[in-house]
Amino acid sequence: MFGYLYPDLDKPIEINKKILRMTVYLRLFFFLTILCLSQHIYAADSLAMHVHTVLQEIPETEKTQLDQRVDAIQKAQPIQNPKALSAIYHSLLAESYAQIKDHKTPVSEWLFAHALSDIQNTNNTGLLIWVNTLYGYYYYKYNDYIHALPYFLESSRRIDSYPVRQLPEANQVLIKNAYFFGTIDDNQKSLDLLQAALEITPSASTETGQILYAIGLLYMKQEKWQEAESYFTRTLTSSQANADQLRYAKTLGELAILYDRRGETAKAISAQLENIAISHNNNDPRNIMYAQIQLGRLYLQHRVLDSAQHYLAESLAYAETKDYLKSYEKNIIELQLDIAQAKGDAARELSLRRRLEQINRHLSLTDGQSIVDQVNWETQKERIRWQLEAEQNKLKRASLLKWAWGAVSLLLALIIILLLITHKKRLKLQQVEFERKLLSFQIEKIESETTLSNTHNTLSSYQVYLKDKNEQIQRLEGEITKLRNNGSTSTQKQRFSLESLLKSHLLTDENWFEFKKAFMAENADAYQTILNCLPDITESNLRIILLLKMGLDNHQISHLLGVTTDAVRKSKQRMRKKYGERLDPVFNFETIED
Repeated sequence: MFGYLYPDLDKPIEINKKILRMTVYLRLFFFLTILCLSQHIYAADSLAMHVHTVLQEIPETEKTQLDQRVDAIQKAQPIQNPKALSAIYHSLLAESYAQIKDHKTPVSEWLFAHALSDIQNTNNTGLLIWVNTLYGYYYYKYNDYIHALPYFLESSRRIDSYPVRQLPEANQVLIKNAYFFGTIDDNQKSLDLLQAALEITPSASTETGQILYAIGLLYMKQEKWQEAESYFTRTLTSSQANADQLRYAKTLGELAILYDRRGETAKAISAQLENIAISHNNNDPRNIMYAQIQLGRLYLQHRVLDSAQHYLAESLAYAETKDYLKSYEKNIIELQLDIAQAKGDAARELSLRRRLEQINRHLSLTDGQSIVDQVNWETQKERIRWQLEAEQNKLKRASLLKWAWGAVSLLLALIIILLLITHKKRLKLQQVEFERKLLSFQIEKIESETTLSNTHNTLSSYQVYLKDKNEQIQRLEGEITKLRNNGSTSTQKQRFSLESLLKSHLLTDENWFEFKKAFMAENADAYQTILNCLPDITESNLRIILLLKMGLDNHQISHLLGVTTDAVRKSKQRMRKKYGERLDPVFNFETIED
């Protein structure tokens, strides 16, 4: 009604709406800015607080050693980037704090995570390997293999393509990675890392003894007794030359195991007692515990039960104080259980079994065998993924090279170049297809073996396993036959790769031992019948008979044993001729002779 007096009243108020939206946006922007700043300030305050916490607890002597390590790393590899320097300092603080507390701590994990975040924002691959190794070893030291895995996978992947001499603290980086891969049963990877560390470590360094000792342990784990003793003997020499008493003591402990294996019991006991005495002088309770376990086991084997119980009780007292020593506690209680059974102490036996059950539940979540197997499987899967990525990168590089070559080619040669590109591309695709197929065969083999392991090597699981093996072998032979008629160099290499994989499917001595053990456990009567009827049967003929009992035919058996079908048939005929009617309780005539 007052429009004629105030004409602007009739206009829409769009300007005010725009101002309102701008005000909302500005306020939102202001709020987000304040939030980001507050988070940054909080992170900085948290870092300062954690560093202060660590510095309050680290002794002055250790602070000096920490500064010396920082200086040594900088001398070996001059570093100007502040984030890289921060990553070094915080990693060492995290490591020192965990050593003081002797267990995993949120403070150490926060500092390690901050260090890793800093170093990932630089282009320093050597320091990235170093930080990942320290972070992974922190978890490994306290038997947390699941959390250690990603850091060791990352460090080992980069080590493969990095000059090891340029790594910060190179020999320790290699040793720590080797320890982890040895623990998860990747023995060859561990041995390669230790040999690389040995090459770059001066003989006058105490680390030489550490490496030789670790190699000896690897060989002993694989039951290569002569190689193990050779490296332990070299470790003794190195330890004496470098005045490394503790390494000398540990080596005596491992040699004691070899002495006892040769029947030199008195020498073995003497070596373990010397190991314990030196460890006491050097204040190493963990090695004292380990040596006492070995000595207790030694006394138990020779039925000196009171001495065995004494040393096992002392070792248990220390193992119970550390949560990460549960696997050792389990070993001790298992030995004490044997003692209780030998003494006929039923009450003690019941108490120990209950305690053992509790520990097994704990280990199933931390560092038990199932966890080791899981970490090993994850490692193999990750390596296969790396191989696939590498092949994809090769294809991309090859494609780029082709386009670059085509771009600079002369127009008159265009047809020829296109033909060459097409030909090369076809070869590349054939190679990629072959490698994909090869990886598929490898994965099937791993999955089959993993399934067998997970089902605890029962006869029923072996039937499935042997059937899968035969199917895989038949498919491999089919692929090899296809390649055999092609004489090109690339095809020959492919055939050699498939033949190598085919050989890995054969029934090895270790596979045969595990299969025979399962057969004896589940079908003891049948196995005893075989031995009673055929007391002088050879191991090779025993293999054929047991595989026949599993329902395999001549062709399938020949696949697994790596021989011809005729060889299997002739072996069966020779058995019939040699044993005659003695075979009848084992097999009827139709089964043993086609």
